[in-house]
Amino acid sequence: MAQVFGGLGRVFDQSGGLSLAQRLGFFAYALLLLYFYWRATRAWLAYKPGPVDVQQLTASTPTLGKNSPSTEDLTAELRRQLSESSMYAPTTLPAEAPATSFLELLGDVEIDPAKLGVVLPRLLSRLRPKLAYRVGGVLRFRDEEPDQCGMTVTVMAFVFGGSRAMTVWGKDWDEVIHKAACCVISSLLPVTRAGRQPPWRQWWGRELKPELYEAYQQANELGRVGHYHEAVVRYYEAIRLDPANPYLRSELAEIQEKMGLHIDALDTCQRALALDGQTAHGYNKRLWRRGRNRHWCRLRYFWHPRRYRDILGLRYRNTIILGISEMTAEQWYERGGTNSQGTHEKLIPILVERYWPVAVDLADIDPLVKDRACFGDEEKARVWLEVALKLASESEDCDATEEKNLSRVRLAFQKAATQETDRLATDDLWARLAGLYAPDRVWSWMRFFWPFSYFQRAPGPLQPVTRGAFQVNRRAWAPLRLAWASEYFDNNHSSGSPYDVPTRPQIWDRIQIKELHKQIRQARRRLPLCPLWRRRDWLTLYNSACVYALAMKTEAATDHLRNKLARRAVKTLEKAVLVSKGKFASVEQAWLVNEDPDLKSLQENELFQGFVQTAYPSPEVSEKSAPSSAEQMRDYDYRLLEETAKVMQEVWLRRSNEAALDIHEATEWLRVERGIWQRIHEVAAADHICSWRGRVELIRSVQVNSNPTVRATARFPPSVLADEDAPDGRPSSEEIDKLLERLKEGTELAGAPYSRSLLWQQALSRASADRVAFDAATLHELSFGYMAAWQRLHDWLAREPKDQDGERTFLEAMQKIPEP
Repeated sequence: MAQVFGGLGRVFDQSGGLSLAQRLGFFAYALLLLYFYWRATRAWLAYKPGPVDVQQLTASTPTLGKNSPSTEDLTAELRRQLSESSMYAPTTLPAEAPATSFLELLGDVEIDPAKLGVVLPRLLSRLRPKLAYRVGGVLRFRDEEPDQCGMTVTVMAFVFGGSRAMTVWGKDWDEVIHKAACCVISSLLPVTRAGRQPPWRQWWGRELKPELYEAYQQANELGRVGHYHEAVVRYYEAIRLDPANPYLRSELAEIQEKMGLHIDALDTCQRALALDGQTAHGYNKRLWRRGRNRHWCRLRYFWHPRRYRDILGLRYRNTIILGISEMTAEQWYERGGTNSQGTHEKLIPILVERYWPVAVDLADIDPLVKDRACFGDEEKARVWLEVALKLASESEDCDATEEKNLSRVRLAFQKAATQETDRLATDDLWARLAGLYAPDRVWSWMRFFWPFSYFQRAPGPLQPVTRGAFQVNRRAWAPLRLAWASEYFDNNHSSGSPYDVPTRPQIWDRIQIKELHKQIRQARRRLPLCPLWRRRDWLTLYNSACVYALAMKTEAATDHLRNKLARRAVKTLEKAVLVSKGKFASVEQAWLVNEDPDLKSLQENELFQGFVQTAYPSPEVSEKSAPSSAEQMRDYDYRLLEETAKVMQEVWLRRSNEAALDIHEATEWLRVERGIWQRIHEVAAADHICSWRGRVELIRSVQVNSNPTVRATARFPPSVLADEDAPDGRPSSEEIDKLLERLKEGTELAGAPYSRSLLWQQALSRASADRVAFDAATLHELSFGYMAAWQRLHDWLAREPKDQDGERTFLEAMQKIPEP
C-alpha cells in the first residue's frame, strides 16, 4: 500500500520524476475509469430503479374548476399512487437534476494537489448519481364536458437522456391523477427491473400500454376486496390488450372459480394451455407420452425455461378445476356454471381432441356407443366422450339415467385431471434434472449466507407450485379422487364386471390412515433441500390437509377413523398457517373456511371450527353452515339491491335540493333511472344467477349516475363475500329467494318506476324539442317521488322479510310517483 500511495504521490508531485506524457496518461486512464463507473452506476440506478423525483405540479390556468383541490394535494396524491406500485419510493425532498454530461460533472470540482483529502471525497460523491428519473406535470382545465380535467405528465430519464410527455383527461382530478400515475409506471416498467417479473416479462423492452396496466391494477384490487364481478370485466379488458399473457388468464380463471363459474374457468384454462410456444396438437401429443418414453419433446422446456414458468400456474389451475369433478361435472351436466350461452358446446371439441384417451377403456365396458359404427379404439373413444359430454339433464326423465350420465362425465374429468397431474409432476422432475431451477438455487444460497440486515426482495419470482405440492397431488390426491369417481361410476352402471381403476395401492373402499399418511410423508420428503426455510411451504401442507379431509368422505370410514383424519388435517392446517406467506391470510381464508370442496367434510367437524377461531378470530361465532355458490350469489344480489336503494335515495334527495334544473339534464337522469330499474328486474330474477353482466351494468349505472354520493358511501358496491360482522337479523337463503321474487313481480306491475321513467323521458324529450318550459316545481315533485320510492325499497329490504308492510308501502310509493 505504501508503494501504491507513493506512486500516486509522485503523480501529483512536481519533483516526482515523471514525464508529462506519463502524467497525462495517468489522468486520462483515471478519467476513463471514473467515466465507466459513472455510467455503470447510472445504468444500475435506472434499472433498479432508484428514487424518482416527483416535482410539484403546476397549473396552466389560474382556476382549475369549482371545488378543485390545491396543487399540493394533487402532488401528494400522485406520489402516493406511485409509491403503491411497489417499484420505488418517490423522493420527498427537493433533488437536483444530475449533470447531463461527464465533463459538466467534473467541471465544478477544483482539483487542488494540496487538498486531496477534501477534493477526492467531493469528487466521489459527485460521481455517485442520486436520481434516474424525474416526473413533472402541468394541470389543465377546459370547458368541454364530460372530461374537463386534464394533466400533461412528463417523464425525464437521466440515464442517457430523453423524455416522454403524455396528456390524460378525466371527469375529476382523482381520475386524472390515477391515469397519470398509470402512464408514469407503464413508461418505467419496460426498462426497469420490475418489468422482468410477471406478468410484465413479455413487455420488457417494449412499449407498454397504460390502459393495460390500469386494467390489470384495477382488476387485481377489485378481486382482492371481493368485487369479483367488476374484476372479471377488468380482466377481460386486460386480456383483450394482451391476449398471449398466461398470467392474466390464470388470475381470471381463479376469479371465475371463486364466483362458482367452474365451466367458464375451465374454458379459460383450456384455451390458454398452448400459450407456452407450442400448438394445441403439440400439447395434446405431449400430454399422453408414457412415463418411460424418452422422446425429445420432454426436454422442450429446457430450451424455453421462462415459458415453463409462465404456464405452470395456469396448468395447475386447470388440473384443480378438472380434479374437483363432482362440482365441475354437475355444472356441466346441468348446463350451468357459465355466464354466456353456448360455452359447453364450444368447449366439447377441445375436450374431445385433448382427452379422448381417457375413454379408451370406458368405451369397451359402457354400452353408450354400441349402436355406432366405429373403427379402431381411438375413433370409438372419441365418439364415446363426445356423446357423454353432449348429454344434457333435460334429455332423460329417469333419475337413474341422469345419475349414470353424470357419472360418465365425472369419471372422464377425473381421469383427465389425473393425467394432467402426472404430467405436471414429471415435467417438474425433468426441469430439475435439466437445471431450470439452478439460478434460483444459487441465489437462495447466497441470500441464506448473506447477512440478514441486507436482506432484500428476490429479483425474480418464486416457483408458483412447489415440488411437494406436485408430489402430494400425484401420489395421494389424484388417485383418491379417481377411486371415488370410479366407485360412483360403478354404482350407477349394472355391468357384469366392475370398472377397476389402475391406481396406486390407495383404494377408496379400503382406505387406511397409516397407508395414507405414509404416502403423504413420502411425497413431502421429495421437497428440495434448498432453501431450507422453503421445505415446509404452505401449499404442500395445505394439499396434504385436503387429502386427509377428502378421505373422510369414504363410506368405509368409521366415526373413529373420521375423527383421526380430522385431527391430522387440522394439525397440518395449523402448520400451513404458521408458514403462510403473502396473500394466504387475506384471500385463501375465505376459500379455506367456506368454499374449498375438498374440505367440505372437515368443515362440519368441531376441531376445524376451533382451528378457524384460533387462526382467524372473530368477535362472534357463526352457527350457520357454509353457503353454496348459488346461495352466496343470491345473498350478494340481496345486499347489492339494498345498497343500491340507499345510494339512489341520497341521489334523488340531492337533486331535489338543487335550485335550477335543466330539462336536458333531467331527461338524462330519467334515462339512466329507467336503465337502473331494468337491471334491478334482471338481478332479482332467479334464472340470471350465473350472469354477472347484469350486476356489472347495474353497478356502473349507479356509479356514473351518482359519483359524489357513491364516494361518500364506502359500502357500495358490497363485496361478494358476506361480512362476518353483519347483524344476526339477516334473512336466510329461502327468505331471500322469496323476497327477490316478490320484488321482481312488483317491478312488473302497472305504474312501475321503469314504465313511469319511460313516460317522463318521452315527455321531457318532446317538451325540449317543442321548446316548452317545464315548471321547476314539477321536477322537484318528481324528484321527491323517486326519493320516496327508493327509500321505501331500502326500508323493505333492510327489514325482516316476513314483514309485509315493507312491500305494501313500496308498492304504494311506486304508484305515487307523479305522471307527466
